[in-house]
Amino acid sequence: MFRHMLILLALLTPMTAQAEWTRAESRNFIAYSEGSADDLKKRVADLEKFGLILQALTGAKRPREVPVKITVYFMRTTEEVQETLPFPTYGVAGYYNTTMRGPFTVMPRISARAPSDGRQRGLTLSAKAILQHELTHHFTFQYFTTAYPAWYTEGFADYAGAIEIDDANVVKLGLFLQDRAASLRTAEWVPLRQLMNPDPRKPSPGFAVYSQGWITVHYLNSTPEGRKMLNAYLTAISRGATFGDALKVFGDIDALDREVRAYSRRSTLDATAIRYENLDVGPIDVRPLSPAEDALLPIQISLSSGVAAKRVQSFADRVRDLARPYPDDPYARRILIDAEYLAGNDAAAVALADRWLATQPADPWANYFKGEIETAILTKAKSTDDAAWAAARARIAAAMKAIPTEPRFARAYYESYSRRGMLPPATAQNALVEAMFLIPREGTLRYMVAADFEQRGMIDEAIATIGPLAFGIADETDREKRQRERVQEQYREAGDDTDRETPREMLVRLLAKKDAADGAKPAKPAAQ
Repeated sequence: MFRHMLILLALLTPMTAQAEWTRAESRNFIAYSEGSADDLKKRVADLEKFGLILQALTGAKRPREVPVKITVYFMRTTEEVQETLPFPTYGVAGYYNTTMRGPFTVMPRISARAPSDGRQRGLTLSAKAILQHELTHHFTFQYFTTAYPAWYTEGFADYAGAIEIDDANVVKLGLFLQDRAASLRTAEWVPLRQLMNPDPRKPSPGFAVYSQGWITVHYLNSTPEGRKMLNAYLTAISRGATFGDALKVFGDIDALDREVRAYSRRSTLDATAIRYENLDVGPIDVRPLSPAEDALLPIQISLSSGVAAKRVQSFADRVRDLARPYPDDPYARRILIDAEYLAGNDAAAVALADRWLATQPADPWANYFKGEIETAILTKAKSTDDAAWAAARARIAAAMKAIPTEPRFARAYYESYSRRGMLPPATAQNALVEAMFLIPREGTLRYMVAADFEQRGMIDEAIATIGPLAFGIADETDREKRQRERVQEQYREAGDDTDRETPREMLVRLLAKKDAADGAKPAKPAAQ
């Protein structure tokens, strides 16, 4: 499971312990905190404002409310943030990930600013700034389907992530980032003609996509002419131009390289302050959690953040104990079945689903779990019982009809065919694609869609699907790969598929397949 870890050492201090969890829901977020209700409501309003600013900056056509919202967990301290991870860690101030359960982030209830060193004035990559960095990635994945190069996606995420919004809706844009500036002073400069024209089949430029990406985006946004060129560059890529061809909008790329490099040596950069008359965040509903929700919320976090495979049975035991006082609570039932199924306790999970269905036969989650677990059991048994497969599939289809915006239902419906060894029909394929658009940054689902396209001979579509995930992934030496695999095996999470190729490996393989197919096509006859 790939996470976006937010590293921030020695800048965050523990907060005073609070009482029970509080929940807030807005147009685009569901947030939990053990702080006060007013504090949580303000934090969610700030997140909504940030999304509105991104919409204004990018021109994205964003719906007022999204069907799959980002879940935000505000913990008291960084130590509590780290305790939610399935493996030991140090120095992680927070993290973001998208799983089949939806996009989520775990953060401390504090933002930090490093003291000025007397020469540079600016921000470190604070917890809030990096959260906004990751929300920018989420936003661009959600509303832009083009695979832009990593220098731009990371650079723009840093540029936008540093935004500050005060209570009067004055937005500070283009703030100086000390961390990135320090990297520029010590790292070797990668020529922009190389950085801005990446080839997944060649070594990646490494950390330069962050530091040089940020300063290049900052430079281009510092003047009207630069913004015009950047927009033309992005438009060219979105219309199908190669990265190399898109560079032509900048004219002399080496001259641009010299200008950006000189810009990177500045100790301060100009920021812009813009006041927005109205940033309508919409309604924010705040309520305390029910007793079952309050008791099981840490389990909800763990189901998203991951459970170590070697501890999954003790995890299920703990969930059983916590859920026991709430046998008829739908939330507790759902959490408990999820935990039993994750632990491989199929019989216990089916029994729970059956008890649920006995009193609520139309409940979509009860039908989903029953159908999904039965599909898993049939797969393990290598069953050829078509009636049993159809019965399990029918339950999942009923759940999907009741909640068409739940990605897990769509994936289970698709797999009710693929696990049977069948090419899923168009209805299942379309549902899977729609689910990917609901949570476009979820890697497994995007990989499945790309693999489906490849299986149907739709190589261009497969390349377009996996591309947004493939660029910017760092190269590994053989030694680094072996070390990573050892760590992954030691801290393997329940349900993880570690044998699958990476998005970059898939893209390289698909490009080779496309090149081979294009080379095998007969040449067109010359015009007479």
